[in-house]
Amino acid sequence: MKLLVFFASLLWFAGMNAQQLLPSCRHRQMNDVAKVSALNSRSDTIDITHYNVDLDITDFVTKIIKGSCEISFKSKVNGVNELPLDLLRLTVDSVKQNNSMLAFSYNDTLLRVAIPTLNAGDSAKVRVYYRGVPQGDASGWGGFYFQGGYAFNLGVGFDADPHNYGRVWHPCFDNFVERATYRFAITTTGGKIAYCNGSLINDTTIGTLRTRTWYMNDEIPTYLASVAVASYTQVTSAYNGIQRQIPVVLAALPGDTNNLKNSFINLHNAMSAFENAYGPYVWDRVGYCLVPFSSGAMEHASNIAYPRVAANGTLGYEADLMAHELAHQWWGDQATCTTAEDMWLNEGWATYSQHIFTEAVYGRQAYKAAVRSNHEEVLHYTHLKEGGYRAVSGLPHQYTYSDHVYLKGADVAHTLRGYMGDSLFFKGIKAYMTNYKFRDAGSADFRNVLMDSTGINLTDFFNNWVFNPGFPHFSVDSFASVQNGASYDVTVYVKQKLTGTTMLYSNVPLQLTFIDPLFNEVIKHIIVNGITSSYTFSLPFNPSYAGLNLDEKINDATAPEMKFIKAIGTVNFPNARMSLTVRNVTDSVFVKIDHNYTSPDPFKVNTGQFRLSPNRYWKVDGVFNAGFDASARLYYDGRNIQSGGNGSLDNQLITTSEDSLVLLYRKDASDDWEMFPHYTKNVLTNLNDKYGFVTVDTLKKGEYVFGMLRYPLEMITSDEGLSDLKVYPNPGSEQFRYELPVSFKDDIVLVKIYDSTGRLIIEKYAKPSESIDMKAASKGVYYIEVRAGSKAFTNTWIKH
Repeated sequence: MKLLVFFASLLWFAGMNAQQLLPSCRHRQMNDVAKVSALNSRSDTIDITHYNVDLDITDFVTKIIKGSCEISFKSKVNGVNELPLDLLRLTVDSVKQNNSMLAFSYNDTLLRVAIPTLNAGDSAKVRVYYRGVPQGDASGWGGFYFQGGYAFNLGVGFDADPHNYGRVWHPCFDNFVERATYRFAITTTGGKIAYCNGSLINDTTIGTLRTRTWYMNDEIPTYLASVAVASYTQVTSAYNGIQRQIPVVLAALPGDTNNLKNSFINLHNAMSAFENAYGPYVWDRVGYCLVPFSSGAMEHASNIAYPRVAANGTLGYEADLMAHELAHQWWGDQATCTTAEDMWLNEGWATYSQHIFTEAVYGRQAYKAAVRSNHEEVLHYTHLKEGGYRAVSGLPHQYTYSDHVYLKGADVAHTLRGYMGDSLFFKGIKAYMTNYKFRDAGSADFRNVLMDSTGINLTDFFNNWVFNPGFPHFSVDSFASVQNGASYDVTVYVKQKLTGTTMLYSNVPLQLTFIDPLFNEVIKHIIVNGITSSYTFSLPFNPSYAGLNLDEKINDATAPEMKFIKAIGTVNFPNARMSLTVRNVTDSVFVKIDHNYTSPDPFKVNTGQFRLSPNRYWKVDGVFNAGFDASARLYYDGRNIQSGGNGSLDNQLITTSEDSLVLLYRKDASDDWEMFPHYTKNVLTNLNDKYGFVTVDTLKKGEYVFGMLRYPLEMITSDEGLSDLKVYPNPGSEQFRYELPVSFKDDIVLVKIYDSTGRLIIEKYAKPSESIDMKAASKGVYYIEVRAGSKAFTNTWIKH
C-alpha cells in the first residue's frame, strides 16, 4: 500500500497518536487482539483452503452488510474440535455445517465454533451467517468504508494489531501466512456493481438486485481479499505479457474515465518493466478500482483500491502510486512477508520498484535522481522521525508502515542491486518469486534464495544492511602517485566510518574512479573491509582526482552530487546541500561535492577553541583548472524540523544561538581544521533563530564543517563566568558590539579584550552595551571579558 504524499504526515501522526485520541476504544482493541495474536499458530493446526463470501451490500443509509461466509478447511493434526475465526464487531446470527446448527461463542473479536472432531487430513466446511456495520481502523487508514456512493475495503489497518484487516468484513484466519482461494458473490442495487479479486464468472439481475460472482483461483492471505461497490464502468485493454495476454480492467465512475486513462498511460510500460525484472505476472487480470479514499492505495491482488484524487489526468502519481501498487502484485501479493516485522519485503521493494519503473520509462539518469533523492531523505530525516537508526528487518509494530520500511527498504534494495550486479540481482529476484510463489517468506528466506540461485555469499550484506541499523561511510582519505616508467603506481587509502551503528561493514564492493586533468578516466573495483584499507594500481596517467562510488551503486552515509561546469552562473548541488556562483571558468571543470552524514575527523591538535559539528561535513573535490573561480553557499539549520529544506541538520551543534557559529576548513586528511579565512555569515532573521547561511568567498577543494567557538575556560573562574554576553556581528571586520543583560543597564563595566595568545590588547571602563573599534586588529579570534560588579561575562569574536 502507499500513502498519498500530501497526507503522509497527517496519517503518520494519526497512527502514532491513536491511543491518546481514542483511549477507551484502543484499550479494548489491544486486549482483544492480544488473544488473536496468540492464536496465529492456528495455521499450524488448521489449513483454511477456501472462502465463499456471499454478501448483500445494498444498504448505503445504515451501512449494514449482511450475508454469510462458508469456510473450507483441513485439519493438520489429530483431535481438532474447534474452529477459531477472526471477526471484528459484527453480529453472528448462526453457524451451520450441512444445515446443522453448531454451537459457538463470540466476543466481538474471536468467533469460536465447536465442530465434530477432526483428525489429520480430514476436511470440513462451516458457514457463518452474520451482519452489521463493518469497522474502520482507529488510525483512519484501513478497514471498510461507505463513502459518497462507494463501499469498499482496505485490507490493512495501520493501528490494528495484527495489521491484517480481512476480519472486518468476513470471518477468517487473519494473518500473513494463511492463504486460501475465494469465491465472492456480491449483491448490489441502484445501478451499483461489485468488483472483487480474480475473474468475473457470473453476473445476474433479479428485479432491482444485481449479483456479480468473482472467483479467485490463486491462494491469497485475507488482507489481500477485496470488494469495491459503486456505479462503475470500466476501461479495458490487454497487455501482451511474457507468457500470455493479460486482461487490464480499470473501474471508475463514467465521469472519471478520461482522467483515469490519461493518468494510467504508462501502465503497460510498468507491466513490462516488472515482468522483465521480477518474472511473469501471475494473477488473472490487472485491476484497479477508483475509490474516494484520499489518503493512499491498497494492493489487493488483481483488484487494487486506488484513490480517485490521484487519477486526475496527470502523471503526478504514476510512480509513487500506480507503479508502486502494481509492483505489490509481486512484492507482497505473489510472495508475502511472514510477519509484519519484515514488512520491508513488501513495502520497501514496492517503493524500490518505483525506481525500476522510472528507469524503464524515463532512463537511467532519472532512476539515479530518484534513488539519490530517496537516499538523502533517509539519511536526513528517517532516524529523527522514528526514534533513532533502525534495521529494516525486525521493526516493532508501531513502525510497520514507517519510512524505515518504505524509504530505507528501497535504499537497501538499490544497494543490494549494486552489491550483486544487475545480471545476478535480477536472476536472484526471479528465483525468489518462483520459490515463494503464493507463499510467505522472511528476510533470512529471501537471503537464502538469493545466495542459492546466484552463488554469491550475502551473509555480510544482510548482517550489515538488513539486520542492523545505521550506515557505513566510505571515503578516500588520501592517495599518492609514483611514476614508474610510462605508468604511475597510485596507492589509495580508504577510510570507513559508521553512522547510527557500531558494526563495521565487511566485503563491500566499491568502484574507484581516477581522472586526470584532461578528463581521462580509469575505473577500478575494490572490496572494503575494516576501518582503513589501501589499494595500489598501475595507471596510464597521473591522476588529479580519485573518488569512491561515483556510480552511486552502494548507498552509504553520503549524499553526493557531481557536475561538469562549463559556464558562469549559479550551479546548484541540492543533494549535497551546496550551491555555487561561478564567476569564471575556462574550458570545463569537474566538481564533486559530498554532503557527509557522519562525524568529521577530530582535531589533530585540539586547542579547545572549537566544537565541531558531530554529524555532518562537506567534501569538495574534482578536477579544477586554473581559471575556475566560484563562491559557495552553505546553509545551517538548528531548528527542530522533520521534513523539507535543511531542518534539524545542526540542532546538535546550535543549541541556543548561532552567534558563535564558524566555518572550519582543512585541505585534506593530513591537514588540521582551522577557521576558513574568507567567508560571511548571513543571519536570516536574528541570532536566535538557528537558521541562516554562510557564503564562502572563494571555493577551494577540501573539507568544510560548521563549528562553534568555545569560551577559554582558563580565563574564567568556576564561580563567576557567565555566558549571556551578546557579541555581534560575529564574525565581523571592523568593529563589534557587546550587550549585557538588561538588568545591568545602569552599571559601569570593565571591558577586557585578549588576542588568541592571551595578550590583553584593550582594557577600558564602559557602558553595559557599547561598540568596540577593531580596525587596527589583525584577523583572528579574540576573547572578550566584561565585568559588572562581582560577575564576569565572556564571549569570543572573530575578525575576518
